[in-house]
Amino acid sequence: MDLGSVPLNCWLLFTKAYTLKLAGMVAAVFFFCVFTKDCLAAPDLSSVQTAENWEDIANIRQQIASDHEIKPRNIANGNESNSLDAGDLLELAGDETFLAAENYQLASQQWDKAAKAYTSAGATDKAKKAGENMNTAIAAAKRAFSDGVYFYMKAKEQYEATHELDKKMNALEKEARTLERLM
Repeated sequence: MDLGSVPLNCWLLFTKAYTLKLAGMVAAVFFFCVFTKDCLAAPDLSSVQTAENWEDIANIRQQIASDHEIKPRNIANGNESNSLDAGDLLELAGDETFLAAENYQLASQQWDKAAKAYTSAGATDKAKKAGENMNTAIAAAKRAFSDGVYFYMKAKEQYEATHELDKKMNALEKEARTLERLM
C-alpha cells in the first residue's frame, strides 16, 4: 500500500529497539503487579484471607487466656500443689492471671488487625464484629490485670506476715509491673 511517497508497512513499526522497549514495559508492569498485588483480579480476597488469619490467631490467644484464668480458680479450690504456702499460691494465681491478661492484650491486637483487614476488603459487618471482639478482649485484659494486682497484693501481705522479705519484694515487683500494664 502506498500513501503518497511513504510506503505503509506494519512491520516497520516493530523495529528491534521498539520491540525491546515494549517487552521491557510489559515485564515491568507484570512484576509490579506480582510484587504489589495491585493488578490481581480479586485484591479483596487476600485482605479477607489475612483478616481471617488474624481472627484465627485472636481466637487462639483468647483460648490461651481463658485457660490461664481457670488455673487461679483451681488454686482457690485446692486443686494445685498442696506443698506451697498461701503466699506462694496467691503469687502463682497472680502469675496465671498476668499471663491471661497478656494473652487478652495480644488477642485485642490481632482483632484490631483483623478489623483493619476486613475494612480494607470492604467487609464492614465483619470489621464491626472484629472491632467489638477487640473491645471485649481489652476489657478482659483490664479485668485480668486487676485480678493479678489483687493476687500479688494478697501474696505480699502473706509474705509480710511470715517475714519472707525476698518473696515479698518479688511480689511487689510483680504487683508494680501489673499495675503499669493496667494503665
